[in-house]
Amino acid sequence: MTNLDRRAALGALAGATAGLAYAPAFAQAQAAQPSAPAANGAVPSDWVDPKTNHRIVRLSGDEGGGKLYFYRQQFTPEGDLLVYSTPQGITAVNLATRARRVIVADPRASLMFTSRRNRTAFYYISDEGEGQPTDRPRTLYAADIDSGESRQVGRIEAGQIWQMNADETLMVGTVAYGDAPLQPDVPDPRNRRFGQAEYSAVGPDGKPLNFAKAKGVRMLTRWAARVPMELFVLDLRTGERRVVHKANDWLNHAQFSPTDPDQLIFSHEGPWHRVTRMWRIRTDGTGLAPLHERTMNFEIWGHEFFGPDGQWLWYDLQTPRGQVFWVAGLELATGRRMWRRIEQNDWSVHFNVSPDGKLFAGDGGDADMVAHAPDGKWIVALRPETVTDAEPDTYQDDLVTPEYMRSERLVDMSAHDYRLEPNITFTPDGKWIVFGSNMHGSNHVYMVEVAPTPA
Repeated sequence: MTNLDRRAALGALAGATAGLAYAPAFAQAQAAQPSAPAANGAVPSDWVDPKTNHRIVRLSGDEGGGKLYFYRQQFTPEGDLLVYSTPQGITAVNLATRARRVIVADPRASLMFTSRRNRTAFYYISDEGEGQPTDRPRTLYAADIDSGESRQVGRIEAGQIWQMNADETLMVGTVAYGDAPLQPDVPDPRNRRFGQAEYSAVGPDGKPLNFAKAKGVRMLTRWAARVPMELFVLDLRTGERRVVHKANDWLNHAQFSPTDPDQLIFSHEGPWHRVTRMWRIRTDGTGLAPLHERTMNFEIWGHEFFGPDGQWLWYDLQTPRGQVFWVAGLELATGRRMWRRIEQNDWSVHFNVSPDGKLFAGDGGDADMVAHAPDGKWIVALRPETVTDAEPDTYQDDLVTPEYMRSERLVDMSAHDYRLEPNITFTPDGKWIVFGSNMHGSNHVYMVEVAPTPA
């Protein structure tokens, strides 16, 4: 064991795994393998959860499927279709009729996101070759969701594309120079198409670590490597690639505002208690600034995402890690902050917000994760409640506004293996929440109705 590996292992055992983000959710997929058979026979297609009284519908076919990362656009603008990945390529499913149609019949195709403006799905195919997928050139395509016709829209020599801006003229990406796999003996430790993660490592005593601690070892090692990276934009009108920001920090999770085409946020990846996680920057490279700063030891924050109107940024905040939990918000224009308190069993790998901004949801987590929740394997709806103060006129806009999240359990995830992130996303009408799960053995895409089933 090298000094770096030993330091990583010790850090993991000391709690360094807490609050770690997973690696990029749609980096290049290995050739997708068929899903494993369901552990208890046929996978149900439509049922009411007996513990929650909420209806659940399976959207993917018997071949299985995987949904996009929680903040990525994955619906048509009209809200009638959801686009997702399958072992055969890319499929669209009608949310009302459940009818499915393959739109890209190529197992090499990796879905990136859909358009907010027209019925188009964007994907890439990486060149064949050795080394990590992100070190190889990849060609970017746009597929008409209705006709299935594809056209090339760009090409990058290395790295990955994260998202497209509000007026659909730019894509944002990151590239690392001299990076190494998170799991050295596995070229890509995750099946990127379906999001299943596989990490292994041993502790200082030579014994294998559990998944969460092994992931922490790998993440800490990658963060400590200080690999040179670039944040860049690709102009879809000209093909020009322009570097926005260079760093030896681990640049990750780049996102465009859904309303401001020149506003970017991105993260410094790594053990959350060792990094200043969230940053903002303009596409011309100006305005670089952190979005949250630490106020106490072991305060952590991350898994950030824009609200639908682009005015608020929301994120998981823990003060300190594993002890006090919030869904925190920042109003970008004013700097106003709102922290909404959640209970330990409601902490989730990811949170999300409904299209009208009134309802939040979380996808739960197992007991090995940062909250160490004794009963946290649930998908939950979270309803903000105002904290009533005896003297409300004493509130100051420059101070944090505290609120509380009242939870309702929607899906029993006790059979789910959280090596697969559920990655919850509200449907455009706000009536359902889409998620990925292996609760029946194979990886599938489901949705749960927000309203309970009538008695």
